[in-house]
Amino acid sequence: MKNNRNSFINATVGILKLPSVAFFLFQNVREQKKHLNKNVLPELQSFQNTNDGSLKKDDFNKFTKYYALGVPAILGYAFGILRGSPLDLAERKTITYLGGISGLLDDLFDEQDKEVMHLKDFIIDPEKLEPKNSYEALLKHCYIKGLRSSENPQALKQQAKAVFNTQAESELQLNKDLSEKKIKELTFLKGGHSFLFYRLCLNNRLEIEEKKMIYHLGGLMQMGNDIFDIWEDVQQKIETLATNTNSIHQLRNSFSTELQKTISLLSKCNYPEKQLQEFTRIIIFGLSRVYVCLDQFKKLQTSETSLFQPEKYSRKQLICDMQLLKNKNAAIKYYLRLHSQYL
Repeated sequence: MKNNRNSFINATVGILKLPSVAFFLFQNVREQKKHLNKNVLPELQSFQNTNDGSLKKDDFNKFTKYYALGVPAILGYAFGILRGSPLDLAERKTITYLGGISGLLDDLFDEQDKEVMHLKDFIIDPEKLEPKNSYEALLKHCYIKGLRSSENPQALKQQAKAVFNTQAESELQLNKDLSEKKIKELTFLKGGHSFLFYRLCLNNRLEIEEKKMIYHLGGLMQMGNDIFDIWEDVQQKIETLATNTNSIHQLRNSFSTELQKTISLLSKCNYPEKQLQEFTRIIIFGLSRVYVCLDQFKKLQTSETSLFQPEKYSRKQLICDMQLLKNKNAAIKYYLRLHSQYL
């Protein structure tokens, strides 16, 4: 009876806390938009005016509407919650510029018409780069401005190098017959190093236990993104844990196991319990949508054959639209379920 009562209390707390989690995330997105409009968009306009054609409209959209917005507003906010204080202006500048160029760096590896390996030295010594085009000029501008706002520029450079090397290694996932173990390793390397790069944009010391947790959380988030991106990855012949599975049940169990490990690593971090709980709420708020996607794939597997075969499904069958009301409601239900489990 005691366990049932605790579950009821946890679920009730989860319901009460859900609006506050959503509200503060929304509020921080709005605050970050103001920062972008005031401090960053005028600079981007100058690059648009002098663009030699190497920067596409999509590049500017990714910068302003996704990476330079979402990384500070969600991850930066979450890291601030964990340490107990919000981003200061210098930290916001750092994570905005360095988060913003994440999409530009990703595209260097994803698009075959872009050269990339000569930028390896640029990561450690950006001042020496002589940009070949507007694309590289914007990359250099934002990277240097982000580093100059940080108290940890050398640590950021070393972590950026790790991200770069991981991106290069992740090319193995393209048209290769990799083992599940290797794919998982690459997934966590890619997500883990990226999250550590973002975390180092904050000036407070990164202790070893938090470093382990952030790395694993990044890998878990990458795994979740790969589940949502399964249609695109199948088309591009990129191997992920999601594209290579024939059992959604096994994929779901694997994801839940890694989530449980992340929460376990979080519990070992040297922060007050209240801050750990708030950070946990943000994690499960963000990951609840993955279970909605997995449910869709489970139904697809059951209705078609006994095996999950993503290469045989249509785009409509593999895209999980989180704008649909039924999917939003399902995500809320999973949030409450996870809240009861972990808080």
